[in-house]
Amino acid sequence: MTIYLDAVWLLNLMIDFMLFKMTSIILKRPVHPFRLAIGTLVASSIVCFLFTPLSPFFYNPLGKFLFSLLIVFIVFGYRKFFLFVQSFLTFYFSAFMIGGGLFAAHYFFESSQSYAPENLFSTLSYGDPISWIFVVVGFPILWYFSKKRLDHLVIRKWQGSQQVKTEIIIMGKTITVKGLIDSGNKLYDPLTRTPVMFLSYSGAQGVLPKCLFEGWQNQYSVAQSEITKDLASRITMIPYQTVSGGQQFITAVRPDNVYIHHEGKTIQSPKVVIALTNTRLSGEGDFHCILHPDMMLKGKTVESAS
Repeated sequence: MTIYLDAVWLLNLMIDFMLFKMTSIILKRPVHPFRLAIGTLVASSIVCFLFTPLSPFFYNPLGKFLFSLLIVFIVFGYRKFFLFVQSFLTFYFSAFMIGGGLFAAHYFFESSQSYAPENLFSTLSYGDPISWIFVVVGFPILWYFSKKRLDHLVIRKWQGSQQVKTEIIIMGKTITVKGLIDSGNKLYDPLTRTPVMFLSYSGAQGVLPKCLFEGWQNQYSVAQSEITKDLASRITMIPYQTVSGGQQFITAVRPDNVYIHHEGKTIQSPKVVIALTNTRLSGEGDFHCILHPDMMLKGKTVESAS
């Protein structure tokens, strides 16, 4: 069997580079391009050592372990023992995640006959062109897929940490929903400078009539029978600017009280206006209202919601 050492080295060079980049992304730790380049070159050099008298060292688990410590040290350096161990374990996590994905995808697309012993080892050999094509094409795809999944998990984790139980008291009725604290929400009532939070129809639980979420100002004649005098006195219109630069209005109501349960505390925020939207605020249905950050900053901490 003919082995093209330069091709094997080039493939390992690309794989090692992508693994280090993935490790850096997971750790959110920038790596200097020079350290990344040197570390990648040293890591890929193991291919050459496997054809020298030093090969027994690199085939030995202890040798692989020490070599891994070296390349992680070159790329990420050593500042604290904990950080170094974290970098080392994350590097192996990246390798197992993408390598395991390649094996899983390989055997998923292979026929059952490929599990015969003679086919198994020949498929994993350096000389099999099908495996080469599969690795060259599959590795970047899995790398990109893994990065997107990890980014999604990070966003989900952040959203989970920002989600709070929210109780909205309006006309003696309580709406209990999951709310998202959104630091990007800068909308205020222009007349009173009251912060504006958003509530979706799916989270209103039938307490408020649907017509308010669909633009009550355009359906006044239809909505009169659904809107009581008390509710009508609470309704206001909030202007907001669209992405295109135009100005529109959204229907909003003034509640009696809003209670936010966050980190073991209950924060009372009565001075808020609730903008009503028929749009789903979360594609996954994780939350049904978006809170204004001023509700947390200027709210009053109380023992429990009444």
